[in-house]
Amino acid sequence: MTDTAQDPFATPPEATPTEALPAAPPRAAADYASLSLHKVLLVAGLAIATILPNMFISNLIEEREQRETGVRADFTRNWGPEQNLYTPVLVIPYQVNERPRQYIKIASTQLNLAANLAPQERKRGLFHATVYDAKLDMSGSFAVPSEAHLRSFLTAQDGRFMWNESEIMFGTASRLAGLRSTDNIVIDGVEASWRPCIESIRQEQVCSGAAMVLAHVPTVIPTLGTRVSFKSVLTLRGTSSLGVQHAGKDLAATFRSSWPSPSFNGNTLPVDSTVTPEGFEAKWEATEFGSPRISVSSVLVDQPMWRSTTIGVDLIEATPIYRMINRVAKYGLLFIVLSFATYFFFEVLSRLRIHVLQYGMLGLSLSLFSLLLLSLAEPIGYTNGYLVAAGLVLLQSTLYTAAVARRFVPTFLFALMLASLFAFIYVLLGLETYSLLIGALALFAVVSALMVLTQMLNLPGRLTSAPA
Repeated sequence: MTDTAQDPFATPPEATPTEALPAAPPRAAADYASLSLHKVLLVAGLAIATILPNMFISNLIEEREQRETGVRADFTRNWGPEQNLYTPVLVIPYQVNERPRQYIKIASTQLNLAANLAPQERKRGLFHATVYDAKLDMSGSFAVPSEAHLRSFLTAQDGRFMWNESEIMFGTASRLAGLRSTDNIVIDGVEASWRPCIESIRQEQVCSGAAMVLAHVPTVIPTLGTRVSFKSVLTLRGTSSLGVQHAGKDLAATFRSSWPSPSFNGNTLPVDSTVTPEGFEAKWEATEFGSPRISVSSVLVDQPMWRSTTIGVDLIEATPIYRMINRVAKYGLLFIVLSFATYFFFEVLSRLRIHVLQYGMLGLSLSLFSLLLLSLAEPIGYTNGYLVAAGLVLLQSTLYTAAVARRFVPTFLFALMLASLFAFIYVLLGLETYSLLIGALALFAVVSALMVLTQMLNLPGRLTSAPA
């Protein structure tokens, strides 16, 4: 009996149609599984490598910012410092026998101060600094206590007051730049001239600690209720900011300027302020209880005497160029990651094949954005520089994507994504209060979108529902 199934040399019978082998499943469309792990790692490495150019650009930004700081320091020396004013005080010399003189300083009971600042932009090459001319209009009065009350502040009470050598003192913490010889003071209706401290006192140690001028008081009667009134108009030059330290009782101050972006500082904020593109006006009102203060020492400037009320204003830039560019550079990795992610989804969803070198050229193009912004913002400003730099990078990367993809839809989607990212970063950096909140929400939305897109991919090892 012959059995064909047991004969190893027998020819197998032809398979009937009903016994045909099952057909192989159709090949899936190109997706993430068709991309090699090697390529994915290379693309990720390129994205991380783009941090290096941004680090070099950040160092360049810091170097340019330091050069601008040096230029500002030159203007401070040549034009005038950041002025910090000491309000007028009444100075009365006191001497015991042949000992060195003591000086009694009496703060004002009332001071009205109006400051008009005329700002200017001074440039040196591509760098600039904000300077100003300030016109100060001061008026006020001093209440002179009795001799018995003043002696209570003295340790040696057997000396004598030199009422005929009384002075009104005014000064700044650094230098009285811009003060003119025609800037005088009217004391009790009598005009007097301001004189440098060293010329009036003739002792350098007494005048140390500040830059001061003094004016002689014609007559002081040491009786309770005596008042010494004064009025003076002065001109000063300074850089960036103006501050006032007041030691008296009542202060009413008004600052005006055509500068559109002020920043008010000090321990007392304005009671009313108006800021417009044409300038600002701010008003302060302060009352120090227990004043006027009286201080006694061997020098004219007692720092603790002026620690009661401080006001001031900084003439800041509305858009500080280097700080904004530095913040843009920190978002450089975000540009790279989103652009590479867009290319990646083009590959897995549109059956494109993009070489690793093409990823690298795109990353190099986007890395130039911060450098272009730095080089353009210095001569034409931050806003114009941002628009031009973003337009150049957007045009270059879009044309390159068109050459890579050779399709309209992927190119249009990439251009839309990149343009939206440029616009979003510009708006985000312009927000001061809510920039962190909006940035965090935007990143959350981007991650959510990427999570949705990854569900469209047939990832290797992913569990799929078995056929019924």
